[in-house]
Amino acid sequence: MTSEGNSSVVMPPSPLWTNPIQANRMDTGQLSPISTELEIPPVGVGASSVPTMIHSATSSSAESWSTGYSDGTEASDEAEHDMPWENNSDDVLAVPKIEPLDDGFHMDEVKEAPRTPVPESKAGPAPQAKMKRPRGRPRKHPLTPQVATNKVAKGRSKTGCITCRKRKKKCDEAKPRCLNCEKNAVVCEGYHEKTIWKSGKEKAEEERQKRHSLPHITLQPIFQGVETPEDMVFLNHYISHLSGVLTVEGQHKNAFKDMLLQMAVEHRGLMHSILSVASRHIDYDTPYGVKILSTNPKISLNSLLTRSQFHHNAAMEKLCEPVGNENDPKNKANLSPRYGQMLCLLLQTLAEGNPNGEHRVHLQAYKNLIQQSPPPDNAFLIFITEFFQYRVFADELIRYPDVHVPRLATEDWEPWLEIRPARLIGVADGLFHYLAQITTIRNAIRANMAAEVDPVVDYTSLYRAAEIDSAIREWTPRWPPGDSRDRVGLLYKQMMWVYLFRTIYPPSPSSPSGLFTQPTTTSIVPLSPTSQPHSARTPPSSERPTSSHTTPPRAESPPPIRYPPHHDHRITLAVDESLAILDSFKPSDPVQTLLLVPCLVIGCACFAPSQRDRVRTAIRTVRGYTGLRNCDRVGEVLEEVWRLMERGDWTRVWDWQGVARSMGLDFSCA
Repeated sequence: MTSEGNSSVVMPPSPLWTNPIQANRMDTGQLSPISTELEIPPVGVGASSVPTMIHSATSSSAESWSTGYSDGTEASDEAEHDMPWENNSDDVLAVPKIEPLDDGFHMDEVKEAPRTPVPESKAGPAPQAKMKRPRGRPRKHPLTPQVATNKVAKGRSKTGCITCRKRKKKCDEAKPRCLNCEKNAVVCEGYHEKTIWKSGKEKAEEERQKRHSLPHITLQPIFQGVETPEDMVFLNHYISHLSGVLTVEGQHKNAFKDMLLQMAVEHRGLMHSILSVASRHIDYDTPYGVKILSTNPKISLNSLLTRSQFHHNAAMEKLCEPVGNENDPKNKANLSPRYGQMLCLLLQTLAEGNPNGEHRVHLQAYKNLIQQSPPPDNAFLIFITEFFQYRVFADELIRYPDVHVPRLATEDWEPWLEIRPARLIGVADGLFHYLAQITTIRNAIRANMAAEVDPVVDYTSLYRAAEIDSAIREWTPRWPPGDSRDRVGLLYKQMMWVYLFRTIYPPSPSSPSGLFTQPTTTSIVPLSPTSQPHSARTPPSSERPTSSHTTPPRAESPPPIRYPPHHDHRITLAVDESLAILDSFKPSDPVQTLLLVPCLVIGCACFAPSQRDRVRTAIRTVRGYTGLRNCDRVGEVLEEVWRLMERGDWTRVWDWQGVARSMGLDFSCA
């Protein structure tokens, strides 16, 4: 009997089924515990004592309802648990369908289904876990539990070929080409490489293994000898700075780059020599050197000095290798780089300002080698001939004569080839021939002074001096208009005359040691061609200050100028004219390379302090342009000569080669 308002059916207290007559009287509006099943009454005798098992005709469940003998309470509990009400979503009462019974059905044949044996556990009944009540209000419509099924829905495949994925077609994933693409006559682009997800540590480990597994390669230097950042600094300094200050030519005719650098690319020893001289030329105390260190973070001063010494040692090692057979074409080709190495070593002594006479070693090696094995390239032969011979002649101005060592410069020297185009002054035009001749006269006079021969200047020296003076006056520089070397040629001509004049007029040992330029005469010799002579007369009375005016204090008078005995004003005039030419050149003029030799000769004839200051300024300008430290050595010799002038030691002032020797200075003044 169903109770209204409840969601379950309460079974009658009797375990026996009701009889069919009462079942027929069932109200059609009453709901059955199962909407699609009908209670079947027992048929025949003894039906009240036989339990039945009824299966629903339309139920999809594999389980069955079983009814056993039990008391009313147990039946009521089982009915309460086994027969829950289920309401349809549309709340419409379902009417059960009554089907007719088969004629061949007999209730006696109905038997009870065997019960499933339940194993009895030895242990006591396991306590049921108390379900924790969920928080919050219970759902009005409970969620439908998800039932796991054996069939899993297959997602979209991502392993198809590239063509099918682009065309959004199903791919049969055949290898190596998709059959679907072949069937549709399209080009199969293959498959993407299968990627496997890896963690960060796995990726890092894989990258490390790749680095260790990569083959080791060595990039050789493109130029032999240029291997480190320090080498690039030296090479850049040579190309952009040093090669420009070593020549008077423009950048388009620079032999130090067009010839030397081209040979250095193919000759390792010459490249080491170029980098060595460039490294010795850099002054790291100047703003230029500081900028090099600040703009190159990969280098330091110690690394530059270490690399500089390395290049010097490597260059010397390569230079000292034996030449071999001269008839071998390979050895002939190596002659030009060997001369280039000697040139770089000579320049290195100038850049360092070496005072030990090392420059003369390289000059002597050049003279010995050039007579036996001249370089095969005529253009290079002309270049090195003018370069070395210019310094051979200039060495006569510093070298103190030694009877045991022959002179490098000869009066009858002639070039093997005509020097064209000429780059320097004095070699191709023959002016320095007179310098060698004047040095010969000076050495003879020095020997007579040491031997106390009277007179110290014999008639032979005077006759030769007259010939040299005539030749100097006829010499004329030949340079194109606008070339600064035209004015430098005039300066060299004046310098040669001063050297000759100072040589043939040595101080007399019997003359007094000190004479002043303020003699008690009516007139004074002007110090320059532009100054006017003035008299020492007494001013007239109209020009004298009256007693009503106070006499202004006199400025401190300059110290008297000390001149040598029998001083001639012609030498003062020549010095002033030479200094005027020196002052006319700009500090950035390339001819500054040629001005150090005139500074030495003219400076040794500067008796006035104002003249000395102008020579100091000229030497500082040459030093700032070329960066060669032999300029400092020239300044040291001149300062000592000027100090001797103040003391009145005119014999030593005349022999400045001996002054340099006493100071321990033997350097190239070119």
